[in-house]
Amino acid sequence: MIIDCHQHVVLPTGTQIAAMDEAGIDRTVLLSTLPHIERSTDLSSFKREMSVLGKVLSGDADGREAPSRELRSALAEGGDRFIAFGKVPVGQGFEETVKALQQEVLDPGYAGVGELTFGADEAAGLEPVFQAVSEAKSGARTLPLLVHGFAPQTAGDIRTTAALARKFPSVPVIVGVLGGLNWLEAIELVKEIPNLYLDLASSFVSLAPRLAAAEIPERCLFGSNTPFADMYSNRVLIERMVPDPSARARVMGENLAELLGLAAG
Repeated sequence: MIIDCHQHVVLPTGTQIAAMDEAGIDRTVLLSTLPHIERSTDLSSFKREMSVLGKVLSGDADGREAPSRELRSALAEGGDRFIAFGKVPVGQGFEETVKALQQEVLDPGYAGVGELTFGADEAAGLEPVFQAVSEAKSGARTLPLLVHGFAPQTAGDIRTTAALARKFPSVPVIVGVLGGLNWLEAIELVKEIPNLYLDLASSFVSLAPRLAAAEIPERCLFGSNTPFADMYSNRVLIERMVPDPSARARVMGENLAELLGLAAG
């Protein structure tokens, strides 16, 4: 079973499911989104959507209501093809974070938390989320966190995220999009910290996922970062760059299935 650890809601949902079918992806972790770059028809409309994304990634945009509603609608249409993660704001106090976690993740019964976004050098604001998640079990399982790893996040943010993973060892933490420009340090940190995982989406250096899977095959996760990258191309890239069949099977779905407590398929 091939499971994508990182897709955002694409509208209409039917086009996303059709693209999954074409790419041979069985299931995907589905994340909410405020911008919808798939609606862009020219450079101007693309820039408008990307300006919204810039605000989201810097932590300057909340706007949870509409993205949460779109996520619920996509889940209703996509059924078990989708595995939902709910977004929780970063930088709030502990009590506010607990309330948001309850509303956005626990009450709807979602499988994880993410994608967590924040401004450059502001990863310390993640600590209330880590604490809240560490105290909130979903059955016998601690919810995994998917943390944005590309710009505007810095190398310092990657290190702070890793330090929080050390502090809260029961919380599985997925470093998103291979740590972006800091992919080499991200791989080294994941090697050191057993509750850190690496999302292999959006690698701009094709050697990076190969090195990651060679070093830590049990904690690398196939991802596409749809719609910001193409799921079919990402699947082919990762399968090509992970030649060992056993490691490839782990990366393409087994690791995430174990992390989320999914039945083998």
